[in-house]
Amino acid sequence: MESLRVIFLEDDRICASVNCTALRDNGFDVIETHTAVEAYSVIDQGEPLAALVTDINLGPGDDGFAAARYARAAYPDLPVIYISALNILRFDTGRLGGSAFIAKPFRPEAIIRALTRASRLAVS
Repeated sequence: MESLRVIFLEDDRICASVNCTALRDNGFDVIETHTAVEAYSVIDQGEPLAALVTDINLGPGDDGFAAARYARAAYPDLPVIYISALNILRFDTGRLGGSAFIAKPFRPEAIIRALTRASRLAVS
């Protein structure tokens, strides 16, 4: 099975490192990014992507929603997994189509489950 290429966008470098390691250990090809601009650079390469995992709050610059919009402009059906310490009730997750929301704190297994549930990641 070919590994699934995932962008992981998280400004907290420790959180990113822990989760990217767990994803790699589970067979994902993970590109770790810490700003939306870094993620845009990966997206602009035009390589196949299986999903975007993004924190909503990224500090200065574009947030995770902007990153998701940018990614979906290039990959319209791209699954997006949003992670955040913010209250999920503040967001209309129903309009995020094909996405999941994971509240912090979480274990890496939550992201792995969300990625494997994404229809686009189903192994045929």
